[in-house]
Amino acid sequence: MNSRRQVNFRILFNLLKGKGSIFFIGTLFTSLAIFVFIPLAVILSATLKAPYEKYDFKAITANGILKDAEIMAIDPVYNVTINGEHPDVISFVFENNGQKTSDKFETLDLEKIANFSEGTKIKILFYQNQAMIKDLKPFAFPVYLFYLFPVLFLIPGIPLLLIGLIPALKTFNLYKKGVIKDAYVVSMNAGSGIFPIRSFQQKIVLDYYFLDEFGSKIFGKSTTTDFLILNEKKAGDIIKVFVSEKDEGNSCLIPKLEAIKYNWSV
Repeated sequence: MNSRRQVNFRILFNLLKGKGSIFFIGTLFTSLAIFVFIPLAVILSATLKAPYEKYDFKAITANGILKDAEIMAIDPVYNVTINGEHPDVISFVFENNGQKTSDKFETLDLEKIANFSEGTKIKILFYQNQAMIKDLKPFAFPVYLFYLFPVLFLIPGIPLLLIGLIPALKTFNLYKKGVIKDAYVVSMNAGSGIFPIRSFQQKIVLDYYFLDEFGSKIFGKSTTTDFLILNEKKAGDIIKVFVSEKDEGNSCLIPKLEAIKYNWSV
């Protein structure tokens, strides 16, 4: 069992940076989605929906008291078009506890209200200071469509974020708790890393293998920005790697500079 090594979050940041543009583009897109969603949700809930659009129409339908009402006005909503038609906002007045009370109801049931006009007597359902016109379907503008905008950032953002974050966390965990083993260099090549998106730094892609407890070869791949390894090591030479106790398929090269800085016994 290896004891837990001293590893700080600067190392995690460097690992994430080593993933190149993948992680940072994912972070940017995800952050944009969050920062757009929060003010958008506040603005839309405060401005786009009128009070009568927020009523609990299911509760009114189930529990509402039937009352007589009179239409005061019918106003088409010209800035909203659904299948070539505009919803109507019907203003009406009714009596509640001896007091004249006014309310509004928006609907797209245009055929049912074709004969409605100012002064038309109608039936309404009233429940907990909320009213709706009986036998008409309420209409509310589909505000959720505006939320598709931040979702457009999340769709590419989250996968890119995870592609960079998950491998970095696995390596970070190896730095803390991985078992130290000797490995043998198979090949070393300069490249931009495992993923096809250009990195901020050029890297050495290192292929190696080590032996498990039965003497079988376990192959691994790791990257480093330490170009001195090209002069110091060649195929067949021994290097030090961290290997997961639970999954020997999860391993990484031990970075020389970090090992020196944190006095890792390698």
